[in-house]
Amino acid sequence: MTRHNLFHSTAMLLAMLSLVGLIGWILAGRDGVIITVGFGSAFTIFGRGASKNWMLKGIGARRLKPEDAPGLYAILHELCRRAGVENPPDLHLLDAESMFGFSAGADEREASIVLTGPLVQGLTAREIAGVLAHEVSHIHAGDLVVMGMADMITRMTRTLSFLGLLLIILNVPLAVSGDGHLPWAALLLLAAAPMTNMLLQLSLSRTREFDADAGGVDLSGDPQALADALYKLEIQQRGLWSAMFLPHQPGTEPSMLRSHPVTEERVKRILSQTPACAPLPAELVGENHGFPPGWTGELALPIRWLMRWWR
Repeated sequence: MTRHNLFHSTAMLLAMLSLVGLIGWILAGRDGVIITVGFGSAFTIFGRGASKNWMLKGIGARRLKPEDAPGLYAILHELCRRAGVENPPDLHLLDAESMFGFSAGADEREASIVLTGPLVQGLTAREIAGVLAHEVSHIHAGDLVVMGMADMITRMTRTLSFLGLLLIILNVPLAVSGDGHLPWAALLLLAAAPMTNMLLQLSLSRTREFDADAGGVDLSGDPQALADALYKLEIQQRGLWSAMFLPHQPGTEPSMLRSHPVTEERVKRILSQTPACAPLPAELVGENHGFPPGWTGELALPIRWLMRWWR
C-alpha cells in the first residue's frame, strides 16, 4: 500500500467511525459515543471475515482442488511467489451469468479468490493471470482487512441510524401533543449518516482498485493482458452494442456511486505503467497453461461450467 493510499484509507475509516460516534452521541450523549465507538472498533477488528465460509456457501461457490485445475493453481502460485504471499489463497468457482472475480476472507492467511464460469471461459490464460494478479495484489496489500473494516462500520452505522430514527418516530405523538419537540437536526443527521458512510466506503473501494491494478501489473508483468481483461468484463456486463456505441450513455451510475473506477481511466493508468516483473513464462500462460508434463487427469466439477482452456 502506497503512503498516499495508506493515508487515504486511514482518513476514510476514521471518518466513517466518527459518524458512528456522532450517532452514539445523538442517542445517549457522551456514554453513547464511548459505547458505539468502542463496540464499533471491537467489531471492526475482531468481526471481519467471520462469515466468509457462510457467504461462499450461500452464493454457491465451489472450491477447486489443485488436481481439478492445475493450470490455474500453477499461475496462482507463481504470482503469490512474486508477491511474497506465503499462503496462496484457495480458488473457488461460481456458477453465474456474468464475468467477475473477487477476493474474500479476513486476511492474507485465510483468503479465497472466486472466479465465475463465464470469466474463465471467456478470457485467455494471460488475461486470467492478470485478473488473478489483481486479486493477489488486493490480498497482499491488506485490502481484505481495510474493506472488511469499512463494511462493518457501514453496517453498524445503518443499524444505529435505524434505531435512532425509530426512537424519534416513537416520540412524534409527544411532539404533536405539545409535551415534547422533534430534534430536526438529529433527525436529518440520522437519515443522512448511512448514505454518507456508503459514499465513503465506495470512495475507499475505488482507491484500493487503482492500487490493486498497479500491483497486478507489477506481478503479472503484462499490462496489456489486464487491460484486455477489463475491457472484456466491461463489454460482457454492459452488452457489446452499448459498450461500442454508447460508452457514456445516460442513466449509467455517477462515478461517486461506483465501487470500481471507470474502466477507461483504469486502462489508461495500466497501459502507462512499467511492470516491475517480467511477463509470466509461456509454460504458464502459453499453449499448455501450466499443466504438468504428461498430465491426463479428469475434470470433476460439480457445476455446469467446463473450462475450455484447462485441458
